[in-house]
Amino acid sequence: MMENPSTPAAPSGPAIMGLLLHAVANLPREPSTDVLLTQAFLQADAEALRSQEFSSGLAACLARLRYPGDEETRAQDAAQWVVLFADPVGGPLLSDPGLTPEQRLANLAFFLLRPELPLDLLAAYGGNLTSAAAHEAQLALQALLPEQVAPIARFPVALVARLPELSAMTQPVDAQALSVLVPHVLRPDQGARFLQSLADEVFGAVLEDSPVSASQRAFAEMAAEGLRALASRLEADTDPRQVAQILVLGGLQHQAFFQNLAPFTEDALAQREQSPGAVSAVDGVARQLSATGVGLIGMALGGPIGMASAGRIFRSVTRAVDGLMAGGRLPLGALAGEVLGIPGLGVAPRALGEVVAALTQLYAVQLSGLGDEAATLLEDLMPLLLRGEVEGLGAAWAALLDNPERVEALRSADAEARAEVLRVLFVGGGMGAFSWDAVTPELMAHSQTLFGHALPAETPPADAAVLLASSAARALAVLANDELLDTLRAGQLSPAEALVEARELGASLFEGGTEPADPALTAAMLGALAPPVSIDDTVEADESP
Repeated sequence: MMENPSTPAAPSGPAIMGLLLHAVANLPREPSTDVLLTQAFLQADAEALRSQEFSSGLAACLARLRYPGDEETRAQDAAQWVVLFADPVGGPLLSDPGLTPEQRLANLAFFLLRPELPLDLLAAYGGNLTSAAAHEAQLALQALLPEQVAPIARFPVALVARLPELSAMTQPVDAQALSVLVPHVLRPDQGARFLQSLADEVFGAVLEDSPVSASQRAFAEMAAEGLRALASRLEADTDPRQVAQILVLGGLQHQAFFQNLAPFTEDALAQREQSPGAVSAVDGVARQLSATGVGLIGMALGGPIGMASAGRIFRSVTRAVDGLMAGGRLPLGALAGEVLGIPGLGVAPRALGEVVAALTQLYAVQLSGLGDEAATLLEDLMPLLLRGEVEGLGAAWAALLDNPERVEALRSADAEARAEVLRVLFVGGGMGAFSWDAVTPELMAHSQTLFGHALPAETPPADAAVLLASSAARALAVLANDELLDTLRAGQLSPAEALVEARELGASLFEGGTEPADPALTAAMLGALAPPVSIDDTVEADESP
């Protein structure tokens, strides 16, 4: 029998799978849909990704997971996934038969955990996702505004000798100290020439011929452009504080470039040595480069304590992502808020920088809120706190809490003054400025005095440290929620009720927040951190300048 030419061809395997994926995109997320999506991706080859039905179905699923409640953004996201699948460089990163399933999943996760897919970087870096990560980290640091640079952000020590005006100052030099030199000792035009010289040095570092010169120069051009943009601002800016912030930010951008240049180059050379046409997978070097960028963003936003917080956040996120990917899975839970409780949070430096900014602001608010009585209670700690110092901070807190006179002063102090001291202690510990282990013996000894509740005396020290950290993290989650905190302090909720209301949202942002807590200790801590205030006190605080 002859085949009727008008009979439509049967749909191909990829087309059928694409129809199924489109249907899955409209279903609630379940473990079974996660498995189906992962298996559909792993079974897809280059031909399947080129199939309009399959690529659009896969894109629809990924976009729905990333933006479940925003139809317009979801459509835009699906469109960029389709572009990635069809890209001559990006497509093979996801479908090349030379890659293991684990490598393909890692490459897809690289894109999945970034709000915007770095499509424009694929051709520039020949599909090297590690190089793209370095570029992304540098760009995130360059995206910071000078006005965001904290007074305690430090100018890189390695560059101090390049500005003789700084050499005579007490080291390390931060933005606040640097501003004192402007304009009489250090003029803005001198600062502009200095930043121009840093930009020239960045570009000069990649002038030698190399098998990966094109990638190196693309990286250097972008970094130099950021420094020149800052230099141009100094030509018009004369405010001492602004000049200092610009110089510190420029120094950190220079540091980020040179800190990442060597691993960037080594990885690019290693990929080039592979057989022609081979596709490599993203690996731990990309994380190293991203961590550098996130750490220096933290330094810019919050000085040493911001850098410590950024490092802790980055480690927590990558550890959570690794857990989600265990057993050959995609980190789809990261899109649903299973990483630090923030839906859609991935590993892009700019997104993590926003989290660090919120935490450093929380710490700054506690410091700025210290009254005279609280500052007196802290005595020798104040210089460390005001510099945002982390080195020796845990030992200093332990010494204060081990001093019977200081503990008695805390006990007999006004409840609000005591709370101000404890908030600085808890937020610092929660951000990772010091280890809870460093203060566990002292807090165990004085918990009843400070919080009105104590863990059993026989609790092993290691377990006590974990419980203190996890309980503090949940109390801090309420402290960081302004609306809930105001309701608690107005007496409309008890500490226990406020914790129920918070539902532990935000607790995982803080050290220990993913571990089980002691409910009674948590409620007692929250009560000590947020004692009731009268309506008159609240109005007065709101009206104060």
